[in-house]
Amino acid sequence: MHLNVPPRRFGAAAESASQPASAPARQPSRPRKPWLAALLSFLWPGLGQIYNGRFRKGLVLLGISAAWQLLGIGAVETFRWWLSALAGYFLFSVYAAWEACRQAKKLDEFPLGPNNTLPVYLGVIALMATVGVVAGQAERRAFPIYTVSQTSMRPTLRSGDHLRCEALGPRDIIRRGQLVVFEYPSEHSLIFVKRVVGLPGEVVEVSDGLVYVNGDPIEEGYYASREPGFRSLDMPPARLAPDEYYVMGDNRHASFDSRSFGPVNRARMLATPLYIIGSISDKDEVFWDRTGLPAR
Repeated sequence: MHLNVPPRRFGAAAESASQPASAPARQPSRPRKPWLAALLSFLWPGLGQIYNGRFRKGLVLLGISAAWQLLGIGAVETFRWWLSALAGYFLFSVYAAWEACRQAKKLDEFPLGPNNTLPVYLGVIALMATVGVVAGQAERRAFPIYTVSQTSMRPTLRSGDHLRCEALGPRDIIRRGQLVVFEYPSEHSLIFVKRVVGLPGEVVEVSDGLVYVNGDPIEEGYYASREPGFRSLDMPPARLAPDEYYVMGDNRHASFDSRSFGPVNRARMLATPLYIIGSISDKDEVFWDRTGLPAR
């Protein structure tokens, strides 16, 4: 009897012949780095989870982080809420970093999925950058920061105080005694902070640092500082226009204000100070006791 025996195959040829033709190609495996996952999620909560292949949880954390930044802008209005929002976001970032690091340690064998690609990572980074820019611009517009560079507002404000302010809209009411940040009438690039003492339509007079409105002295409380023996610049009675405000510094004997450059138009008023977020002198000395003080 004659038998036809096929030739024997060796090595890779035999191995490939023994596998079905329809077997899928095996995805490459790359173990996750715990330190990298933690760093990514600390910088932006959720990014480390996406790096670990947990795309849904990463999107949830990214959404919470974006909402926190956008909705947290309103917390800036008070120092306590602003500080609480910062502390809460820091703790949230620490949790996301810890969770991403813990998960990455378990992924010694990690097959790359469709979401672990460069376009996905670049898309997430672009989204992160967009949200950060939008939140930053919105915060700067609604609650800008100005730095005091004069001594005319002593003792209320000092040179080097960084003020968190609230932007003034066209319909916002400005009251007597309110602090305002405004553009210098003849040079709009110069920014000043003073206190409003005269309102539109009133007759304002200044005599020896005392302010008279419609012939009567106004009650200024504790903030107007006058030194005995020093004579301040006086101003004869003058009526303000319907859109003009009279502003003065609290340090009446060393203040460049409306007595020198006249009243300020309402359109030149930018913001009203809320609180001091920090105070640094010209010699780089930090005054921690002024942090969080209301600007009144």
